[in-house]
Amino acid sequence: MSVSDELAFSDVFPITNPQPKPRDTGLTEVRTAARSLSDIRGYTDTLAPYLDSVKWTVGTQRLLRREQVSEINSYLHEHQIEVSSGGMIETVMPYGAKAIRRYLEQSKELGFDIIEISSAMVAISVEDKCRIVKEVLDVGLKPKPEVTAWTPGDRGVVSTDKAVRETEMVLAAGAWKVMVEEDGIFSTANTGDPREKWNQDLAWRLATRIPQEFLYWEASSLDIVMWLINSFGPDVNLFGGDEHLGYISSFRAGAFVLNTAAMRD
Repeated sequence: MSVSDELAFSDVFPITNPQPKPRDTGLTEVRTAARSLSDIRGYTDTLAPYLDSVKWTVGTQRLLRREQVSEINSYLHEHQIEVSSGGMIETVMPYGAKAIRRYLEQSKELGFDIIEISSAMVAISVEDKCRIVKEVLDVGLKPKPEVTAWTPGDRGVVSTDKAVRETEMVLAAGAWKVMVEEDGIFSTANTGDPREKWNQDLAWRLATRIPQEFLYWEASSLDIVMWLINSFGPDVNLFGGDEHLGYISSFRAGAFVLNTAAMRD
């Protein structure tokens, strides 16, 4: 009997099982704010096959002892779950190139796999992002720059061309994946917009210009999750809150279909 046959209700209806890890598409990343190991076990014990990476959020790794951070990251690795640094690099950037280098080196020492190069709060040119991408590669980690459709100083002006151009440039520099910031597409100033205000044209422009395996979409609400799966299929790469992991996994698999394109050909 296969593992899929052992799943509950496998003799009642089929679901789409996740591709084996490591995979390039159908990736799920969730955020966590310095969760304890007992909290993390809450989803590794049940949904580890559906989870690809965990992102430390708002710099919470800076609040813990090194051994605690290393222990949590090692535990996730035991379950084939990679670890993302989150956006803490924005705090490091003002301290200069030496601080950035040490940040990258210590991230590797502590067991981080993915370095997010965020630009939501600190203005950074795409050229500087590309330089940091190469530094991340140099220390042996995976660079994941964030791409936005606006600049931190002017969130009222959204440019589809800017988002597409930056995505192409950071990928050419060697980025592993690109995190597509939802602000400017599905929300304004981190406040969720009603669906009629979503910039769906921008999302579709990115999706048609950039191969799916290189895009990671931020989705802070289930409404956004469902739209992305319905629009781009179950293999779309998604980043959301850890409270949404079960929903994302179920919607991808077609275990609870809500007008989503859950079944692959």
